[in-house]
Amino acid sequence: MADFGAMADTKITLVPHTHWDREWYDPFSVFSERLVAMMDTLIELGGGGFPHFHLDGQTAMIDDYLERRPEREDDVKRLAAQGRLSVGPWVTQMDEFLTSGESHIRNLEMGLARARELGPPLEVGYMPDQFGHIGQMPQILRMAGIERAVVWRGVPAGVDRDAFWWEAPDGSRVLTEYLAFGYSNGASYERATNADQLADALTRSAAAQRPFMASDRMLVMVGYDHSGPDASLPARLAGAADRLEGIEATIGGLAGHLGSQRLEIEPPTWRGELRSSARAHLLPNVYSARVHQKRERGRVEALVERYAEPLAALAPGVKWPEVELRRAWTLLLWNGAHDSACGCSHDQVAIDVDLRFAEAHDIARAIVDRSLDALGGGNKAPGVLTFNPSTFEREGVPGLGWRVDDEAPIPAEVPVDVREGDDGDILADGLRLMLLDEPDVGDLYNYCFADEGQVPWGPAEVRVEEQLAVAWFDDRLEVELRVSRREGELFHRLSGVVRNGRPDHRLRLHVALTQPAARAVAGSPFELVERPLVSEGSKLESPSPTWPARGFVLAGDAAVLHEGVFEYEVAEGRSLAVTLLRCVGTISRDVLATRPFDAGPDVPTPLAQMIGDTQFALAVWQSANRAELLEAWERFALPLRSRPTAGGGPMQSSGSLLAIGGSAALSNVRVKDGRTEVRL
Repeated sequence: MADFGAMADTKITLVPHTHWDREWYDPFSVFSERLVAMMDTLIELGGGGFPHFHLDGQTAMIDDYLERRPEREDDVKRLAAQGRLSVGPWVTQMDEFLTSGESHIRNLEMGLARARELGPPLEVGYMPDQFGHIGQMPQILRMAGIERAVVWRGVPAGVDRDAFWWEAPDGSRVLTEYLAFGYSNGASYERATNADQLADALTRSAAAQRPFMASDRMLVMVGYDHSGPDASLPARLAGAADRLEGIEATIGGLAGHLGSQRLEIEPPTWRGELRSSARAHLLPNVYSARVHQKRERGRVEALVERYAEPLAALAPGVKWPEVELRRAWTLLLWNGAHDSACGCSHDQVAIDVDLRFAEAHDIARAIVDRSLDALGGGNKAPGVLTFNPSTFEREGVPGLGWRVDDEAPIPAEVPVDVREGDDGDILADGLRLMLLDEPDVGDLYNYCFADEGQVPWGPAEVRVEEQLAVAWFDDRLEVELRVSRREGELFHRLSGVVRNGRPDHRLRLHVALTQPAARAVAGSPFELVERPLVSEGSKLESPSPTWPARGFVLAGDAAVLHEGVFEYEVAEGRSLAVTLLRCVGTISRDVLATRPFDAGPDVPTPLAQMIGDTQFALAVWQSANRAELLEAWERFALPLRSRPTAGGGPMQSSGSLLAIGGSAALSNVRVKDGRTEVRL
């Protein structure tokens, strides 16, 4: 560690702030009432000279307030212009692994645009509470002109300074402020009710953080979840000034702190994603909480990003549906907020998330149908028009193009030999599949075994009829699994339903590997990321063998494909396990064997026990290879879409709306500022 003892003063910036979850242990309707009261107080204090308050890096909370108090918009703008409020840069504080790359771009793009309407935007990638960070985030920030970031969770033990260079796989990097002691490291100051107590608290903070310092100044975030401004902090700080030895403390904002920071040493560098629980909970099992929502988000994101927007942008005669798409994206960004996307919230929040997905789906589906009607109406011949969302030809339909036939192209299915194996295994054309269940006494954040060394068990009985297998565990747990394969496809499709009547357990599908695996390659926003089998842990949280995958994961020679984000584990290097269902009954337990401290309130969540039927759809690709993962995923998760057409137009019955060559993967096509934009 560097010796800072010779420094004349430790400069400390106190940033009054709140961390505001739109919804979490209470639904939005409850938190919005608290938001109004907090913001009313804040505006009054700001008008009286309160120096600065950080609004959590998100514009959603401002707009939620103005929805209830529209007459206060001028006050917000005035305080933002004076530097007394920070605005933006995000719409919401989204989970990074559960939301698509396009979602991240829209979150930042829409957040910065709204912030500029309200005042000078905060151009800092402030991400205080995400459960880890994706490897491509530095590039996303730099593309928006942002060169600084602030993070807490996920930073590995190897980063031992409060500033580090965070690099994306392409080499883009941002200088990142590390909140090693969390985003509430100054929360105790509220209890320091006089100048002497505040001076003592500041001295303790400086002593704890000084060994981490990489620059000439220290950042202390004064606030906590759903807190408001500490009205007397400026006066108490002024009174404490002459009691502070070797400390110069001021109240300010993140932009001012980072802008005036001077590095004293060369900070360490970290390349790629941040998924460690070295100094903070990572909470790795949110990816299997309320699993149906993870699948549905992937389906709705794909409908917007790969069908609605490209068709509306490229199909002749279609007017760009700006208002409808903005509403769809707003719903997706609200649902992307980390406690909403992760499913680690009150049951009413989960109900509200489902309703937003349904509305976004209906908006996107209506745009797709209108666009296909317009495209079909421009063709000469009547029949069934089929659209291909991929850049490569599929079923005779050109890439990003259409074809009109008498009937929609339906790939022929080829026979699959499905039979019962030993010990309840299911064998399908050489694939060995195992359904294993075990107790889970954890919560919505973390899996936890009931007994150390517990061994999962398979079904008591497996019945196979043609390509349908029924795995019966007991009267309260049964799985129906259909295995199919289409002509020309390299993978087997697995679809089915889990019929669950049992609480507190975890059900996983294991795919046996024909060769052992020491690492895995998983999908992540704008990245294929290579990972070890187990993450870095600490006394705060056990090392986790489970990870999130967006769309696919490859281990050894086997890959699993999925429509959204799913939880996987390479179990002992011999099987690829995918969580089909995780059933728990509370947001957070106080103590777990895998996490000895709570991660939130112990609020009952009976709906998270997943009682009832849960459908699933996967694909398993034996002898898979990394180079073809994205194409295989598109064939599985992005179906061709067909719609009847009367024809009567001048266009030919087949063609491409946009030809994209090479091996680049398509992310999105849209209209922005009156121009067609293609992101690869």
